[in-house]
Amino acid sequence: MNAGEKNEFLLKIYLTYLRDNNPKLKTCFGPIKSVGFGEKEYKSCPKDIDFDSLENNSDNKKKVEEKIEEINKSLNIEKSSPQNKADIYINKIAYSIKYMDAGKPSIVNHTTRKGFLRIAKQLKLNIEDLDDLIKIYWDLRNGDEITEDCSNLNEKSPFKDKKEILKPYIEYYCFTGTGSRDSKHPAQKLVRFNCYSDHTSWKIIEKSKAIDEIWDGLYFCMRDIKKGGVKNYENHPDKSILKPWTRFSSGKFRGALSVRYKSSN
Repeated sequence: MNAGEKNEFLLKIYLTYLRDNNPKLKTCFGPIKSVGFGEKEYKSCPKDIDFDSLENNSDNKKKVEEKIEEINKSLNIEKSSPQNKADIYINKIAYSIKYMDAGKPSIVNHTTRKGFLRIAKQLKLNIEDLDDLIKIYWDLRNGDEITEDCSNLNEKSPFKDKKEILKPYIEYYCFTGTGSRDSKHPAQKLVRFNCYSDHTSWKIIEKSKAIDEIWDGLYFCMRDIKKGGVKNYENHPDKSILKPWTRFSSGKFRGALSVRYKSSN
């Protein structure tokens, strides 16, 4: 259980606790009246949960994780499938959760050109516009003008001034689906947080404003194509589809785009 997973679970448990024990507390969601996933409401939460021990007991990580898993089971909380864009339903609204005090949360998780091509066809976009940006990325990276992870705050980023090209794809990945399919549980909004128990650190990002909100904090990187599910690139039946994005770099074929987000506030 990494820090992001742990704090996502703690947020779900804490929201369930507020629903049952402090329903009048005003949060960015309003008073918490409903918490669950899809049509299933999380079960009743006891009053005596020792949140301090779950958060601060660094001496026995395994014991803490086991206790969190025990509470999750009692409340019927499960980790959302990677195929689902929504992680939780709060007051009947589907939210994607982004914990900001660990590694940069993923927006696009190691997806090859084939996945983006599927989305381009669905959204009626020109994939060649994105191909051109990836080519510039590789030219700059091979020329040591940018590093592997390229931030939109980098003046040389080939992506930073191309929001009109990237916005439909990133919005799709935030709310609708992945490179392989549409989600059965799309998200309606994002919620980011720094501390699960400090409701003043929670921030809702509306879909219409999401890309503008996160744009400066985006990092783009081309990863090992194996992470995108391609085990034998040179003999792969989709090689012609994958080739425009794929280069042999640092001993590996790299052609899977990863996009992550780091908040500046």
